[in-house]
Amino acid sequence: MEICPACGIGVDSTWHICPKCSQALSEEAIQQAGGPKPPQRNFASTLPWYYHTIPFITSITALIVADSNLTESGPLARTLIPPICFIAGGFIGLLILNEFAKTNGEN
Repeated sequence: MEICPACGIGVDSTWHICPKCSQALSEEAIQQAGGPKPPQRNFASTLPWYYHTIPFITSITALIVADSNLTESGPLARTLIPPICFIAGGFIGLLILNEFAKTNGEN
C-alpha cells in the first residue's frame, strides 16, 4: 500500500488519483495534471487533541453564563441572548486556539 503525498491516506497501487484530495498518483496522471499538489494545511493541526476542545468549552461556558444572567429577563432576551453568546463563545474559543497555534510555531 502506498501513501498519498498530499493528504497522507493509504491508497492502492493501482489507483491513479487519490479519492480524498484528487492528487494525481501515477506518473502519467501527474504529467497530465501539471505536477503534484502541495500538501494540505489544516487549522491548528500541530496541536494535541485536547486543545481542540477549547471552542466547545468556551461556547458552553458562555451559554451557561448568559442563561444564568437572564433568569429575570423577558422572553425575547431569553430567546435571543443565549444562542448569540453560544456562537460568540465558540468564535472566541477559535481565536484562543489560533493564538496557541501561533505560539506553537504554526503560521
